[in-house]
Amino acid sequence: MENALERLFELTGQIAKEGVSLVPRVVPADAPFVQYQHYPKGDCVAPGNKSRWFYHAHKPEEREEGEHGHFHMFLPLDMFKGVDALYEPPKKLPNGKPTQGVVHFGALSFDLDGMPLSWFTTNYWVTYEYFMPAEAIASRLKLFSMNKAPGDPLVNDWLTAAVAVFNEPIVEMLKDRDKLLAEKKAELGDAVFENKSVEIMSRQAFDL
Repeated sequence: MENALERLFELTGQIAKEGVSLVPRVVPADAPFVQYQHYPKGDCVAPGNKSRWFYHAHKPEEREEGEHGHFHMFLPLDMFKGVDALYEPPKKLPNGKPTQGVVHFGALSFDLDGMPLSWFTTNYWVTYEYFMPAEAIASRLKLFSMNKAPGDPLVNDWLTAAVAVFNEPIVEMLKDRDKLLAEKKAELGDAVFENKSVEIMSRQAFDL
């Protein structure tokens, strides 16, 4: 944690020195920014343990106040062998593409000035993931690493450090997600996972 915090401050200082925040490093400046489109195309996947992220933004009326967009972050399904998912996606996504073997553990929103706002968790239908219990994710969260992933190393290293620094708050946020899920599931059954009115499950401010 201490080393990760030092690393996060170091990387944040480097970003400030260069005068280019994380978002412009991910979203091309020479092309229109398209809502819902994944940046980078095909997502950013680490060559080692297959940790993954992508950045995108919703319509302005669907965003957190002051938000530009957010990074969704994932662990690979291979890390969860022997763990029963609370809910599983079909073999093909609604758009016809094959389902990715991913486990979403959280997203991090950024404001219009490129500063981090808050962490949050989402319902299954948002990312069509293998929805794993909080306890299973908690024991594997430290394995998230974007080391040697394609793209800007500052982005990959910063996200890796941020997840390490916020490990405990993210785990608590996931536990809150599962508590809300249990409440909603008692009312709606498994239909809760596809219920569009249940989207953001928990939130945690990005406070250092």
